[in-house]
Amino acid sequence: MAAAEVNGSSAPAKEEEEPMDVTTTHTENYQTLLDAGLPLKVAESLDNIFQTGLVAYVDLDERAIDALREFNEEGALTVLQQFKESDLSHVQNKSAFLCGVMKTYRQREKQGSKVQESTKGPDEAKIKALLERTGYTLDVTTGQRKYGGPPPEDVFKGAQPGIGTEVFVGKIPRDLYEDELVPLFESAGPIWDLSKCLLLFRGPQPHSAAFS
Repeated sequence: MAAAEVNGSSAPAKEEEEPMDVTTTHTENYQTLLDAGLPLKVAESLDNIFQTGLVAYVDLDERAIDALREFNEEGALTVLQQFKESDLSHVQNKSAFLCGVMKTYRQREKQGSKVQESTKGPDEAKIKALLERTGYTLDVTTGQRKYGGPPPEDVFKGAQPGIGTEVFVGKIPRDLYEDELVPLFESAGPIWDLSKCLLLFRGPQPHSAAFS
């Protein structure tokens, strides 16, 4: 710090404080969102999601952007907040997933019910442990979670069970996930695949189960 002469004596000179940088940073796609017709706050919210790395601009197709533009500002911000809080670790098509969030919002809005900001999701630690134990894959798409199909080769190397081998299991709670369902259905035999509407078992005479 430099010394300055003050009333005949040396005293530390106060350095000028640098102005605070309050500039908001945006990705290179921010202007593209504005050009697409998204309101300022909606474009900023989506651009902030890009910055988190949860989803990239290239992951979203025109259909998702067009659908988002049709919402009013409050609805669009709510949808994006739900999307941001979702676990996308097993989501292959994030654009379709966002469209699914918007569709659900619209349906609840038409029913006159209060749109919840978030819903109970799976315990990802338990899901990870299950996948490590079984070697199966998990693919999450809009409205569906698919476990397996086909299973690992060390589980089954034969042909996929054909039509007519399904077993339907109804009234399964929506907040039950693979970590609880798989051990239950494994008690009947090795699983070919398990999804929201289809569960296949391998056995001497393969049969399968569908559930909703």
